[in-house]
Amino acid sequence: MKGILVRPSETALQVAHAMSAVLRAEVRAVPHNVSDDDFLRALAGADVTAGVVELDGGGWRILQRATTPVVLVPARVRPGPITRVLVPLDGSDEAVHAVAETVRLFRAAGVVIIVLHVFDRGTVPAYWDQAAHAREAWEDEFLARYCSPHFPGPAPAVTLRSGHPGENVVDVAAEQADLIILGWSRNLLPGRAETVRRTVADATVPVLLIPD
Repeated sequence: MKGILVRPSETALQVAHAMSAVLRAEVRAVPHNVSDDDFLRALAGADVTAGVVELDGGGWRILQRATTPVVLVPARVRPGPITRVLVPLDGSDEAVHAVAETVRLFRAAGVVIIVLHVFDRGTVPAYWDQAAHAREAWEDEFLARYCSPHFPGPAPAVTLRSGHPGENVVDVAAEQADLIILGWSRNLLPGRAETVRRTVADATVPVLLIPD
């Protein structure tokens, strides 16, 4: 059986068990004082599906070095069952390819998938505030290109927003989701991973980050 590796705290363990219930994986708690290096070695095991770490428990350090998906648990999280997952997609092939396999696992387990796309000033369509049918046509095209080929089954719900991506991810997740799934480049240099930084800093649900 695949495992979910957790650096234990009360909240991280609750999140790990919620993940386990969905993915049918075994929760494996390491000693609380395990070193980052030892945790990363265990996390890289072929039989490990994901790691779970509190943000204040060395989460960023683990995240930047991990080659396996990691769930970061922000301080404000109130864990519960995972029934709805938010998947932000920026309209690039790279973004959907990064998360597709993981999203399929959650969908196969019966979890509701909610796709979020955030327009910024440069990408917002000219008809954004106009006829509803024009928005529906754009949504259908988005689903056909970025969802249907990668997420088998009925089309997922799509939520459209405009503005700052990270802010919108946090707000929509607070209203609609129990978990956020994001692909990321493992690069936290200034000007990079801004959506990841903002999401992890302000989210009220766990964030599953998938390295490219």
